[in-house]
Amino acid sequence: MTRYCPAGDGAFEDWVERCPECGLAVIDRAPEDAVAAPAPTGDDPIIYLATVPNEPLARMWADVLADAGIRTLVKAVGPGFGAWGSVATFEHELYVLRSRLAEAKAIVRELEGDGPSEDIAPGQ
Repeated sequence: MTRYCPAGDGAFEDWVERCPECGLAVIDRAPEDAVAAPAPTGDDPIIYLATVPNEPLARMWADVLADAGIRTLVKAVGPGFGAWGSVATFEHELYVLRSRLAEAKAIVRELEGDGPSEDIAPGQ
């Protein structure tokens, strides 16, 4: 049986007790106001967006993109099997749907400091 986040953060398998996004206890029926996000199709494939230096930064960028309504896949890349260290220190790649790529690139440019910002006046 599928269980749902009452805040509309998604559907989960029956063994999940709390939503991993918001921490609320999942319920047995879909919330009335939740809108299901469309699944990727062959017409809108998942494509590469950026490589981020580590997992905490990659998760932060994915959260910023999610706040803008852009679903993001985060994939760890690194030295490979048998390497010493934590996966949190490995580079991570971000992927988005092709239809959201331009918007996601603009957000990433701002996160990298290359885009416009209302907080900094030109020349500062």
